[in-house]
Amino acid sequence: MPGKFEKRSARLLALFLAFIMVGSAVLIAFRGMGSTQLELRHVKYKLKTFDDWLKCVPPSQSITYVSTVNCTNNTLWNYVQRVMNANMVSAIFQPVEFTNPIQRMLVAEYQNGLLYLIDINMSSMRVRGEKINVNGVNVWVDNVKVGNSYYEVAATPEVSPAIVGTATQVKESVEALTSNKTNMYDLVGNYTERIPGNFNAIFMLYGKKAESIMMSNGTSFGNFYFAGIRMNGSLFEKVVAIHFTVPGIFMKNNTTNFAYYQVKNYKDGLSVAIMDSKNLTALLSAEPKMKVIFIKLGK
Repeated sequence: MPGKFEKRSARLLALFLAFIMVGSAVLIAFRGMGSTQLELRHVKYKLKTFDDWLKCVPPSQSITYVSTVNCTNNTLWNYVQRVMNANMVSAIFQPVEFTNPIQRMLVAEYQNGLLYLIDINMSSMRVRGEKINVNGVNVWVDNVKVGNSYYEVAATPEVSPAIVGTATQVKESVEALTSNKTNMYDLVGNYTERIPGNFNAIFMLYGKKAESIMMSNGTSFGNFYFAGIRMNGSLFEKVVAIHFTVPGIFMKNNTTNFAYYQVKNYKDGLSVAIMDSKNLTALLSAEPKMKVIFIKLGK
């Protein structure tokens, strides 16, 4: 299959991306392989933390992450499962079989495809297709049919979390991990390192997409947005971070909307707010109060 990765489709995988937009993706449950004994797989790279995962994510403007690890609250667990279900495009996983349920998942969106990082611990997975070596990592590439069209998808079990997605993105993911190519950690690691703790759900926007959403009076005020959801004891907790590109801060809140509320503003424009509530639904739509100053020169 010489040059397979270079055969970039002129079409932008519209069907894959449309599935996400309309919410018609389905959850990929693990598919047992008839063995009651857990099989382990050999990996060449093992990444543990969310920041580590970002090191094998090529630059993306939209990232969603979910984790059922240490998620003992039923309401939050159900929410995490709904988010996972809404972001799984079944066609991409046609050539893949897992022997263990998914514990953590990250999906990064691109104009011409999708990239998944899938944590099934060290359990085995099987991938069909043609094997190609990318910087010392074996990647399997296969064609899947969506409607009347075929698309190339790829996967590698030799990284933990396993990398699955459209072929171009999987290749670029392996290259980001094994070479000096720019990855998401290079772009946002300076921010995520200052956001405390682990999360059961993360929604992150960066670059032009973040700028298009963080607008005031037609002017953008930020290029990085992070929202993380988790438990803090018996309370639901949401952590929001924004990197302001104009003078801006999160403001202290003296109201009783939250059981706990704390903000920290950094000199480089990053602001982090922590909000706790007994109501997950209300917390999901909550945002910290902020103050933004626009300076316009001339008339």
